[in-house]
Amino acid sequence: MRQDDYYLKQIDLLGKILGKIVSDILKTNSTDDVMEGFEAASQALKHEVGINFNDLLNKNNDEIVTFLQQDKKLNNNHLEKLAEILFELGKEHHSEYKKNLFEKSLTIYSFVNNNSSTYSIERVNKMDKINKILINL
Repeated sequence: MRQDDYYLKQIDLLGKILGKIVSDILKTNSTDDVMEGFEAASQALKHEVGINFNDLLNKNNDEIVTFLQQDKKLNNNHLEKLAEILFELGKEHHSEYKKNLFEKSLTIYSFVNNNSSTYSIERVNKMDKINKILINL
């Protein structure tokens, strides 16, 4: 029982950390802030979740969800928050990473959408936005 409580607290903490990263990214409003947000997200993911952002971006889209679920033990809620982080960074980032950020975000959103017991119109809308953005890139 004690170990189950520990894991539940860790899962809750991870969700809060990912939510904080999303919040910080949404507050950015200049190119410098975006780069700072990108670096802050990268550092937070590495320190708190053990995910190296560059390794994440270098993963093949077909293997990213398996990596995040099996190796990093992220559940659907965490995956969705990570997809949101990638989406927000992609919206603001003006570099060679932009397309990769959107593709990773879409891959994760699609997995969560297909494997979640709850339907989210917000998730579907973000997937539609990403598809439209990718067509124009």
